[in-house]
Amino acid sequence: MNNEALGPLFVPPADVHWFWIAVLVPAVPAIGLLLIALVRGRFPGGRLIGGGIAGAAWLLSLFAYLLGAIHLAEEAKRVEFCGSCHETMPPLVESLSSDEESLAAIHYQRGAVSRSEPCYACHSGYGIWGTVSAKQAGFGHMWRTLTGNFEFPLEHKGPFDIDSCQNCHAATKAFRDVEDHRDPELAQAMVDREIGCTGDCHPAAHPEGALNGPPYVPAPKAAEEAKSPEDADDADDAEEAE
Repeated sequence: MNNEALGPLFVPPADVHWFWIAVLVPAVPAIGLLLIALVRGRFPGGRLIGGGIAGAAWLLSLFAYLLGAIHLAEEAKRVEFCGSCHETMPPLVESLSSDEESLAAIHYQRGAVSRSEPCYACHSGYGIWGTVSAKQAGFGHMWRTLTGNFEFPLEHKGPFDIDSCQNCHAATKAFRDVEDHRDPELAQAMVDREIGCTGDCHPAAHPEGALNGPPYVPAPKAAEEAKSPEDADDADDAEEAE
């Protein structure tokens, strides 16, 4: 059942980005001036005025380009952008809603991460340099996708940056109440990136089936796995009786 069928309280507020309007403000006059110059062979006005208009056109174009780059960088955080790599990412995005045991799905379904930027929340590290490294990794992922330089199953290169986890969990009471988290040797091993959170003490970040590319077939629900053949036969008999 989708959220709308459950009622208005189950539909999250629209996450609308208006930054693209700021991109159009310098872009539209720049395009207009450049088109006039292209058609007429020169910018309007005399030599002095025309030179000033030409400079303004190029500056507006540069400003629009910079704003567009910022807008693209922000939009690249969205889960729709991550899922647009058709060969690799759609199964991972689908598993956020359909899986029940992976760490990413648990966070997503409990609302512990942004619904619009769940991938970025855990893969960006912490602070400004975490953002920079995430963008660098993202460009690398796009390049490998375009060139076909990847193989299944997908693997995380190097140890996972636990700073992404610590950014949310370190100051929480639930995290501090876990005795193992206060163990000096374990804590040092995590700080040294010898071990991580996912796949060691906690579930794997993503289900194995989602790392093998499409089509993704979700694992059977735990409740369905627990059913015995006799339970299934009884259910079939009940349906026939109805």
